This record gives sequence, C-alpha cells and structure tokens, in this order.
Amino acid sequence: MTVPLKPAVGYIRMSTDQQHDSPARQRQDIEALAARQGFRITRWYEDHGQTGTESSKRKEFQKLLADAKAGTFQAVLLSEQSRMSREDVFDAMQHWRKFRDAGVSIITSQRGELKFDNLGGVITAIVDQYGAREESAKLAQRVVSGQRLKAKQGQRIGGMVFAYDREVLDESGKVVKRVHFRERFRKPVSWRSRLVPSDDTAAVEAVRWAYRAIRQGMTVGTVQREFCARKLLTVYGNPFDYSSVVGVLTNPAYAGTLHVGRYASSAKFCPLAEDGAIVVENAHEAIVPPQEFEEAQAVLKGRRATHERVPGRYLITGLVRCHHCGRPMTGVYRKEYEKEGVEGHGFYFCDPAKGKRSCDPTCPHPAVRADRLEAAVLDAIRVHLLDAKAEERIRAAIVRTKSKQATQTSQDEKKLSELRRKIARGTENLALADPADFKGIAKLLEQWREEESELVRRIERRNDELKPLPEALKAIARLSDCRDRLDLADRATLANALRVTIDGVVIRAATVETGGITHKEYTGELRFHPGFGVKKPVAIPDEAIGYRKIWREIGELARSLDRPLHLKDVMQLVGTKDPSRASHNVKRAMLAGLVTKLPHRGWLPV
Repeated sequence: MTVPLKPAVGYIRMSTDQQHDSPARQRQDIEALAARQGFRITRWYEDHGQTGTESSKRKEFQKLLADAKAGTFQAVLLSEQSRMSREDVFDAMQHWRKFRDAGVSIITSQRGELKFDNLGGVITAIVDQYGAREESAKLAQRVVSGQRLKAKQGQRIGGMVFAYDREVLDESGKVVKRVHFRERFRKPVSWRSRLVPSDDTAAVEAVRWAYRAIRQGMTVGTVQREFCARKLLTVYGNPFDYSSVVGVLTNPAYAGTLHVGRYASSAKFCPLAEDGAIVVENAHEAIVPPQEFEEAQAVLKGRRATHERVPGRYLITGLVRCHHCGRPMTGVYRKEYEKEGVEGHGFYFCDPAKGKRSCDPTCPHPAVRADRLEAAVLDAIRVHLLDAKAEERIRAAIVRTKSKQATQTSQDEKKLSELRRKIARGTENLALADPADFKGIAKLLEQWREEESELVRRIERRNDELKPLPEALKAIARLSDCRDRLDLADRATLANALRVTIDGVVIRAATVETGGITHKEYTGELRFHPGFGVKKPVAIPDEAIGYRKIWREIGELARSLDRPLHLKDVMQLVGTKDPSRASHNVKRAMLAGLVTKLPHRGWLPV
C-alpha cells in the first residue's frame, strides 16, 4: 500500500539580484529534502533580492505566514535556516511561534526539523539563528569597508544625479558605456563608474542657471517654476517640485565634490561614514564652480535664518484656499514691493511651488494682499457676528449647545454603565469557558473594552467642552468693546480666535473686460462655522481685496461731484503732483466708459 505524501511548501530567499544560481540551488535542495522526508510540495514562496534582516518587507514571506494559519500544509521546507530569517533571535522566535501555533513544522536541508518541544532543539535553533545574524553583520562590515575605500578613491556611492551621466569603466579602466541620468543600468561588480556632465545640455544649463538665479536673489519657487516651464524631469521622470529643486540646489556633487555619509545612516549594522562624512574634492568635473556653489549655500542659509514663523503674522493661514485648484494659499512676504521708507507687503498666495500638483496650467495662482483680506474678514465678523443682536444670538447658541451636549453625555454614561456590566459577565464566562470557546470570548471582550475606552474619552471630552460655557456667557457682555478694538487685539490670540470662528475663505481670480480695459478681478467668499448661525457665505468684493483700480475710482469720484471733474481732482485722488500721471488714469477711465470729456471744461460721468 502506497503511503500518501504529506503536503508542504517551499520557501526561497536570496539577498541580491546578483545571486543568479541561488534560487535554483535552493529549489534543488528543497526538492531533495521533500523526497527524503515524504512530502509533496504544493506551492513555492520566493523573495528575490530581499534581505533576511527585515521580514516585514518580504511580501512572499508575509503571505507564507498568513497562509500557514489556513492549515493547508504541514511543513515549510528550506535550504537552510538563514533563508527564513537573519533577524535577531527574539524577532525570529515570533515567526517560529506562528508556525508552531498553526501546526506547521520548519524543516531545513542543513539541520532537519527545528524541534521546539525539547530544550536541545530550542538551543540548536537559537545558536543557528545567532550565527546567521552574525554572518549578516560581518558581511555588512565587509561591504561597507569596500564602499569606504571606493569613496576615498573618488568613486560615487549612490544613485543617479540630475544632469550628470555615468561613464562605466571595465577592469582595465576602459570606458565601455555612457549611461544617461534617467537610464537604469546595473554594472558588473568589478567595473566602476564616474560622473560626467550630461550630454543633455538643457539639463546642465538649467542647473547652472538655477545657481545663478539663487545668487541673484530669486526664490526656490521661481527656480521650480522655470524648471517646469522648460519641461525638465527629475531622474525618476517626474516634474520638479519644491523639494526636488532644493535637492539640486544643495547637492555638492554639482561643485565636483563627493560627499559620502552626509546624513545619519540608517544602516542596520554599521554606518558608511564612521567619523562624519567622507569628503573628496575634485572627484569629477564640476557643473557649477565651487565658489558659486558656496555663495548659493550662504544665500539659502541666510533665508532659512530670517524666515522664522511669527505667531499671528498671517491671521488666517490654513483657512484660505484657491477656488481654482483647491489648494491652501500660504502667507508670503514679497520684498519686491518695498519702496524707500516703506515696507513690502505680505500676500496670501496659491504657490505653484508647493505640493504635488505644482504646474497646474489651468490655475491662475491668485495672490491677494494679506492686510486687505484680513481687514475684509474682520469687517465681516463685525457686521455678521458682533452686531446689536449678537449677544442674544450667541447666548441662545450657548444654551442650545450646553443642553444638547449634556443630553448626549447622559446617554453615553448609560451606554458605558451597560457595557461595563457586559464586560464583567464576559470575564466571568471566560474563566468557566470551554477551551474551544476561549478564543472567541476573548476577542469579544477585547472589542467591548475598546468601546469602553472610546465612550470614556467621548464623555471626558464633552465635559471639558461644557466647562468654559458659563464663562462665555459672562464674556458676551463685552462684545461692544470687542467690536471696536478688534484691530488692536494680540495677533497670535486673534489668529487662534479666527480658527474657531471661520470655516474657510475661498479666493477667485477672473479676467474681466470693462469697456476697452482688460483687467484682473479678485473676489472671495467667507464661511463661518455653522454654530454661529450665518448660513450663507459672505461675499468679499474686488474693491476690498483686489489691486487698486484708479480709473474705477475716477468714475466714482466723477459721480459724487456736482460739477465737472478736473485734473487737479484726479491729482489729489492719485496722490501725485505729476499731471501726466493723472491724465493717464483719466484716459483709462474714458477707455473703460466711466467718464466722458467736456470741451475745455473737464469730465462728466457716463
């Protein structure tokens, strides 16, 4: 009578793609082991190019652990124990326990079955695991030692560099291939490579321009937008975003300097650079002269030092969004608007240099003066929240909120009491339960305890929210003072108050024609949190946040006068003593169809 073969699976792992013979050798060993032990291999699990020191990153091994619970096989077969794991002994024990609990044996060609039911078997498994771990550590030290030697000889350790190609040299030093910076090429171990400026002249010139631009005072965002305009792509074939441009502007490779180990190493066993980074100057041809590179670093460092966040500098940061692309508009300070004796202006700006959708061609990227937008928001608060009926409305909202939250808290407290009774009964049943039901009851208890914790957190949170409400009732008596002194409030305190008052502000930009003039108009929409009772959004007009349109003001001035408008009136409006400047704005008002010329007597409104 033929004895049926027992079901088993085989697991194969190799550390690098260069071990071409490893999978075949392991498979041969496992098949021979299965024949000797009377197993039938039902499935193979293989992790290629995966280290044994990090099992969480091995997809096939994780699937093997999950499938073991199904009970479809009795054993996992390995060429040797280190193929399963080179982790610390305590980490490896976690895997052993999962297989043992699932009733799956671990059998290797090298040692046979790992026995965990006696002290000798456990000690043998631990000793072998410790040896596998030590072997990985020694191998890592040998690899790192070789990399250090290569680095000190000026050979690059690492990936591709934008605008630098690689010349690949064989054992004799002969150049056998030139590899573009976006091309993938795995060279033989005995060959080496060196960086050379790319044949892609557009990329090389873009890098040189970027360093010049930074030294001339342009921003990283400006460089990023120019890279997008030139349709340049990173080494991975993606459009340049803000962080990838910063990487180009701070990489010493462009000055011909090789830095190895610049950042803290995440190596599991030993770092590449023991005492600081390995620095090799003139390791390859520079794209940017070293002096220009250092000057650019000084400019960038100086900007980082002066760009400290001042609490409340931009009152509604995080609340303003662009209508066109939906991205948040950030507060920025523009020095180019500085004049002699006058500071520059802060703006809320939809910056194309921020985020992944960095070069959206459909978004006009609106920018509005921060002081004007904030003034419009404060005016809306005065009108809609701090009016004569505000005290009555807020008092009613506070009472409603307190009543609703108190009712909800009372309901949650009843649920908590009932849930705790269920947990107590379940705990008693667990002690008397049949072993077959133990796991299910324990899982149910765990769910109940999670519900209990959530209810406790919810009750405590509502109680905390209810505490300040009586103080709020006292504070509303001072609303009239608040309305009159809103502009004088501490900026940081006011910014925090606005965050709990405003749901959001949306800014739009539109190109509009008025008569014969084409111009940009900026409008906004302010929404308060629902609890304040202002259901409809509040419109913010162009007159409040847009750029000054003197020709429009001339039309309004002409309508307000009971006589013809004269040039001296316009000069006073513009704030100039130059008649030609006033005349230019009057002509624009006529072009817009707002005023009409009277023969020798000034202008009248249309």
